[in-house]
Amino acid sequence: MSTASNIKDKIDLLDSGSVFCAMDFQSLGTKGNIDVILHRLSDAGLIRKLSVGLYDKPKKSAILGDLTPHIPNIIAAYIRRTGHTIIMDPLAAANALSLTTQVPAKMTFLTNGKSHIINICGIDIFFIHAAPKKLIGADTPIGIIIQSLHYFGKNLMPNHIASQIANKLSKNDLTLLKSFRRKTLQYITPQIDRIIINATTN
Repeated sequence: MSTASNIKDKIDLLDSGSVFCAMDFQSLGTKGNIDVILHRLSDAGLIRKLSVGLYDKPKKSAILGDLTPHIPNIIAAYIRRTGHTIIMDPLAAANALSLTTQVPAKMTFLTNGKSHIINICGIDIFFIHAAPKKLIGADTPIGIIIQSLHYFGKNLMPNHIASQIANKLSKNDLTLLKSFRRKTLQYITPQIDRIIINATTN
């Protein structure tokens, strides 16, 4: 079978709403060839181009037509495409964990890449360059928890919130959190300590 046929067959097996990039098919051919094939499939209407190098197999609605893919799917594919470390910003992380009712005014993520914006289906997604210590844990299950601690800054979080976070942690999560204690920014350390205390005394 040709590379194009292999790629199309693999896409056919994907769930509707899946987002992908050339890297997802790297075992089937060269990046240049894969890029050309994805572009042609997009032109043929078999997949949808979302942004440079990003495509999806859109989920369809009888009323609304092609739906916007879920943001986590977009970000995961964008990480694979760029190789960048990316995580939601502190406010978004705190909101996602129900630690605050404050809603982000725009969709913002921190990255070790350059600051930039991409537009997906009319939605602007902002990427802000951040120092490595602000991205600690980004590629781990507790990255969002560490990021939410930055939302409180140097102000100690209320004890009930420390307890709320502690209750979300598994033993493995707690071990990871302890390992990041000395790697993140210094003002985050007291927040981590309070969570650890709550987790070990509950």
